[in-house]
Amino acid sequence: MTGESMLPPWVMGRYGLNAISDEPLFRNSAPGRGLAAQPLGFIDVGARGGVHDLVSPIASMTAVLGFEPDLEACAELNDRLPGHSSWAATRFLPVAVADRAGPATLYLCEAPTNHSLRPVNRAFAERYRMVKFAQTGRFELQTQTLDHVLFSTPPDDRPWGEFVKLDTQGTEFEILQGAERMLEERTVAAFVEVEFCQIYEGQKLFSEVEAFFRARGFSFFGFHSTHERARKALDKRRFAGRERLLHADAVFFKDPLPGGPALKPLSDRETHVLFTCALLLGYFDYALELADATFASTTGDRASILALIEKLAFNDPAQARAAAMRLAAAVEKSPDRANVEVGYFVDERRAMCNFEDVVR
Repeated sequence: MTGESMLPPWVMGRYGLNAISDEPLFRNSAPGRGLAAQPLGFIDVGARGGVHDLVSPIASMTAVLGFEPDLEACAELNDRLPGHSSWAATRFLPVAVADRAGPATLYLCEAPTNHSLRPVNRAFAERYRMVKFAQTGRFELQTQTLDHVLFSTPPDDRPWGEFVKLDTQGTEFEILQGAERMLEERTVAAFVEVEFCQIYEGQKLFSEVEAFFRARGFSFFGFHSTHERARKALDKRRFAGRERLLHADAVFFKDPLPGGPALKPLSDRETHVLFTCALLLGYFDYALELADATFASTTGDRASILALIEKLAFNDPAQARAAAMRLAAAVEKSPDRANVEVGYFVDERRAMCNFEDVVR
């Protein structure tokens, strides 16, 4: 289906650069003032494509520490995104992080974004015709832990690791093992690629990653995106069925509210960062719940916080109607593609809330 879908900006990561940090309702809030004074310490592990869009809505209030073990790609990032850019600060390190320091092998794939410290599970990749995972070479490198980088040889005194994004093709669990201190002392939100099948040999799966986070006071809130796969034996224009869930981006928050597993109370700074991360990831109800239980009750800005959240979360019924009408027109124009067009429509809206609690 062609044309603008007119979804709320957060659904597909369509916020403009600094869309939240430039919003007066946010800038004048306690979290906004806090991040203006001390930018969010964001760590992006697996930063080959640049800083993740997750934090672009608050770029001017975000200091980015990225990791990309490919020397050439890392140098390009440092040249392309210098500290005086739209971000409060950016720095990329050519370091491969893991659960320990020492020698390791980086296995190269057809698509550079699939390179990994683990070899591809070739039988699995061939089964599902994952041609971009074909191995093309390897090279040796040295690994280091995040805790060592942050606390033994700190790049500076910023609070790196308050919000963490991990996408390292099968080694996320080991990176977390090497970041115990960071997770305990700094991190309140994590965005982690997780797998449900061993795409790479010996990798830990979602169940193990979730249990690791839960034991350290984090709650799993949901999947930001999911990716399924089948052998493509059936034409989706005419046949439908379930596909195997391969991988997803999982969201974890420290949850200091009743029933949450947080191991200790959060500081004002941690609460402000957590609130901001909830906004960035579209968890608006949680953001309001958190604000009501903490800073909004003492700062007296509950009304402006509610106005901010309602502005960010607004889903215009007129735009939804227009999108549905475009869908109907596309189906009418190409009846043989009806299943595909409806599928596109549903795929775009998977990240939105379900409506089972709304009376028809």
